[in-house]
Amino acid sequence: MYAIIDSTQMNKKGQEFIRVDFYLEKGEPLYDGYHVRVPARELTEKEMAGLNGKDGAISKADYEAFVVKNIGWEMKDTPFNCHFFAKPATLEDLDDAVQARIKLLKANCAENAKTSSEFKPTRILCPLTVCSAHYSKGSKEIMPGTEMEEA
Repeated sequence: MYAIIDSTQMNKKGQEFIRVDFYLEKGEPLYDGYHVRVPARELTEKEMAGLNGKDGAISKADYEAFVVKNIGWEMKDTPFNCHFFAKPATLEDLDDAVQARIKLLKANCAENAKTSSEFKPTRILCPLTVCSAHYSKGSKEIMPGTEMEEA
């Protein structure tokens, strides 16, 4: 299991949060449900407009045929869970929080795999990390796209 920082956001109270997406790796329970076939690139607005029917809807068959003919498909890992962490003081603090969450997610995935092909988080996974009163600069800046691997 691994995690990637998706974005940073601020709520109405001015508190900063970091969105981290969690991904499963091949061989882990439930992986096949989150390793999906997607177009090799996004369709442009012009391409999407060309697929619209008279009622403005796009038929699944037309969409599939267009992608096969013009773009092609690829297999891609998609996030099975995302979590908003209160902005920690350093990237190392965030990494510690992510590692703790990975342990909980792994246990929950193993339990889910016994009864379902879809991840269903439990309430225990919801608490946010605690922010430091004052932010200090760590050795690395917290940036979207930073990949955090399991320890």
